[in-house]
Amino acid sequence: MKIIKIYCLILGLVISQVSCNKDLDINQDPSLVNNSSLSLLLPSGIAYSAATIGGDFQLIGSIWSQHYTQNNTSSQYSNEDSYILVNTDYNRPWDNIWAGGIKDLNTVIQLSQESGDWNYYIAASVMKAFDFHVLADMYGAIPIDESLQGENNTRPVYLSGEQVNTKIIAMLDDAISKQQSAGDLPTMGASDYIFNGDVDLWVQFAQTLKLKLLLRNHSANLPAIQTLLNSGDFLESDAKMDVFRNEENFSNPLFENDKRKLNTDVNLKASNTLLNFLKTNNDPRISDFFHPSVSTGEFTGLEQGTFDIPSATLPTGATSVSKLEATDPVYFLSAAESKFLQAVAWARLNNVPNAKINYDAGVTLAFSRWGHNAAAFITPTGPYAFPITTNLEVMVKAIITQKWVAAVRSQAWDSFFEQNRTGYPQVSDQTATTDAGYINGEYIISDNTALSEGEIPRRMPFPKSSSDYNPNTPPVVSINTKMWWHK
Repeated sequence: MKIIKIYCLILGLVISQVSCNKDLDINQDPSLVNNSSLSLLLPSGIAYSAATIGGDFQLIGSIWSQHYTQNNTSSQYSNEDSYILVNTDYNRPWDNIWAGGIKDLNTVIQLSQESGDWNYYIAASVMKAFDFHVLADMYGAIPIDESLQGENNTRPVYLSGEQVNTKIIAMLDDAISKQQSAGDLPTMGASDYIFNGDVDLWVQFAQTLKLKLLLRNHSANLPAIQTLLNSGDFLESDAKMDVFRNEENFSNPLFENDKRKLNTDVNLKASNTLLNFLKTNNDPRISDFFHPSVSTGEFTGLEQGTFDIPSATLPTGATSVSKLEATDPVYFLSAAESKFLQAVAWARLNNVPNAKINYDAGVTLAFSRWGHNAAAFITPTGPYAFPITTNLEVMVKAIITQKWVAAVRSQAWDSFFEQNRTGYPQVSDQTATTDAGYINGEYIISDNTALSEGEIPRRMPFPKSSSDYNPNTPPVVSINTKMWWHK
């Protein structure tokens, strides 16, 4: 049923956006290819990617980044909050992004290469590279080379995350190299859900994603990082899909699945890990992320993983529910993230002034997304002032902490990646945010954790839908097993 709903979302969005095309047959499945399919396949590939990244991965990222925790009077996400995942739990996102998003994008690449439609080629190549990046960071290894050969190869070989990273960077370089060839072609227009046909923005997306991937192994890539920073051609606007509306099967995918489709819309509650950080710093975004409690009108959260508190002790209305809207965009790479990535890169190159400039810009963009002014927060005496220091880890901690907050309601899957990459926010040795030794903003181990003491999730398990048919699928490992780029 959920797979059917996702297909309806994708098909409905694609048809509604390109319905001005008189030659469009609304009964044609976008996955059935002909030579005039570029304007259908590109939005279909983007929308499938958004459904997975902005739906399933955004959900689990929000819980594992301790933005949200499971409500104590319901149980929809108690396994995620307990760190209990097995290889049958998340087959859907894996299947959808491979068979839907990546397949459609790969077809666009093949057709546009044959026809010389380099604008479509660039957009599809960058989006496919982005999907591979998310999958590699979620699962560790993926079958990047042999996965799209259909019946010609039903047992694709998985490559390690480090190998995949190198191949993604090569894909991005290839896409960037086609920029000049795409300059005089007709615009993709509404077929491009992200940049409305602006190829230069797709190239900036590629450049920014390349910086992100180089930072995975920054010690070996500092010369390449320096060269890329010198180019200065990074995203200044959001790479996001922003075509959702408040209608069934046309909504933001997390809103659709969590708020509209379930029998309750209060599963996702404010985690005290994030909530107390916002309250301590008088951060105005708290009202953009959460609803006040019905009982008191105050913002009140739950300790991470305390969903077993009896409702008689803590009624539903006593705690703050996550705030999501049907029209929320799905963010792939935001302008704020672009600045934070540059800040980290400059910090690692010992350029403190440039690190501060980009950090301040990132915080400013993260505030302005919700209509707030960050000026008072980033002054030398403000709560989010950049630390002027030669201590690299102090700078990186400040940057990633703000990146963690900026990811709420937008890129929670990315803040999950960043904690793995940098170790920030750090994991507290206290058991609750109310403990005397707790440091504000640090992770708390879930109260109902199934992992060993002090451990948090690091990856998704390889799905059963792969291992059932492909003996080359790597064996299932514990979700707290670190990957090659983890700190």
